[in-house]
Amino acid sequence: FITGIVAQADARLTAGVEEQRANAFWLRVVSAIGAGVIIIVVGATAFVLLRYTRELRAARDEVHGLNSALEQRVVERTADLTKARDRAQVLLSEVNHRVANSLALVSSLVSLQAKAIKDAGAKSALAETQDRIFAISLVHKRLYGSNDARVVTLDEYLAGLLDHLKTSMRADGQSTTLTYDLAPVRLATDTSINLGVVVTEWVTNAFKYAYPGGGSGEIRVGLRQLPEGKAELVVEDDGVGRAEGAPAKGTGLGSRIVTAMAQSLGGTIEYEQRSPGMLARVTFAAEVPAE
Repeated sequence: FITGIVAQADARLTAGVEEQRANAFWLRVVSAIGAGVIIIVVGATAFVLLRYTRELRAARDEVHGLNSALEQRVVERTADLTKARDRAQVLLSEVNHRVANSLALVSSLVSLQAKAIKDAGAKSALAETQDRIFAISLVHKRLYGSNDARVVTLDEYLAGLLDHLKTSMRADGQSTTLTYDLAPVRLATDTSINLGVVVTEWVTNAFKYAYPGGGSGEIRVGLRQLPEGKAELVVEDDGVGRAEGAPAKGTGLGSRIVTAMAQSLGGTIEYEQRSPGMLARVTFAAEVPAE
């Protein structure tokens, strides 16, 4: 009986050992398969990452090359534009210089013609024409030495123009004094020429008609900046003025020129009778060209 019990126990122990051996075998097989799968996944991931890194590096190098080429093209284009701008400025300065010289020549010819004429009215008309030519030529003279040919500083321009008119009138025996108070207003070149012609006409008329009979007095010119981008130019005197509704003295050409110039300025003209004297005012837009 005891021998049978021992034999059964040995049989069960042998069966258990065999089962454990079988389980251990299958565990090793599954572990090997799992390890193989892990190795394959890790290898594939490493391959993908390596390929992505190479492609990223190649794309980065390509972008860097494109950026370098683009920067070089920008530098070259900027240099070309700078040269073109410098050439344009030189040409524009040369054009202004030649225009100023041509106008000075025309003014000299007009002066010679005036000296050859005996008629006082004709001499006066030619003198007015010469002043108008000078008003235009002075702009070009200032643009020749300016860094920006699009804009004129009115206080400097008008001061030179008024000094010329004062000298010219003094040479003709006028004893009237001319004073001015000019704000540093900047204006486009074409508009400045129109304004210079207006100033020339008004100041010349004041010299000729404000103090008749050789009388002396004062002519005042003022320029000031107004709100909302506007400016105002005033020419006034303390002379005899002009009666309401009275016709313009002289040929009337000056009045027509002033009206045309004011329209080109886009401005408005006002004449104010005073006791004594007269005031002429033009209000215009002081617009500076954009960069």
